[in-house]
Amino acid sequence: MKHLKILGLAVLAAAALMSFIGTGTASATFTSLCKAPTTNEAGLPICEGEHLWPAGTRIHAELQVGSRLSIAGGPGVVECPQSTLEAFTEQETEIPLGANVTVFNFGGCKNGAEEVEVKTINPGTLDIEIIDLPNWTHNGTLTFTRTEVTVLFKKLGVHCIFAPGDTGTLTGGPMATIDLQGNWPRVAGGMLCPPSVNVTGFYTVTSPEPLWVDM
Repeated sequence: MKHLKILGLAVLAAAALMSFIGTGTASATFTSLCKAPTTNEAGLPICEGEHLWPAGTRIHAELQVGSRLSIAGGPGVVECPQSTLEAFTEQETEIPLGANVTVFNFGGCKNGAEEVEVKTINPGTLDIEIIDLPNWTHNGTLTFTRTEVTVLFKKLGVHCIFAPGDTGTLTGGPMATIDLQGNWPRVAGGMLCPPSVNVTGFYTVTSPEPLWVDM
């Protein structure tokens, strides 16, 4: 069974490289979370056995100390000094690896001196997919599905709802990091809401530890 999995992954890897060279950063490839940056004899980042983080693994990340999550667009730039992301993986290995988001919160958010309420009203799911182009890595892309975040400018009475999508990178390591960078389109809100906002935030993954993205 082990040899069949390796053969299947090798075939998928070869197909991905042949089909997508030069066209992007990730393709439809089996993805796993790993306790070590393991590779097989062919140099493919394959994780197996005791190195695999199992289904149900808790992913917990906190906004890096001293940094701020930035939400740019609309009435102004909103900055949040606090943010937490937590999700639990649904599988051990999958295309892509899915995780149910349980926490995605924000604290101390302001637009200048004005307090702004930013909160998640639908947590949705988070997909992780290994970055295999132009070269194989131990990192992954992050994509939110059905996640909705509301931004409320209380003084202006402006209430906007945005949907994160392709929104960042998980960089593996002994202390993994998440670079949350993406354009969040508006899904609801009044005339003063922008069609989208640019969101940037840098997180440290505290669990699991250590963490790499493999096949």
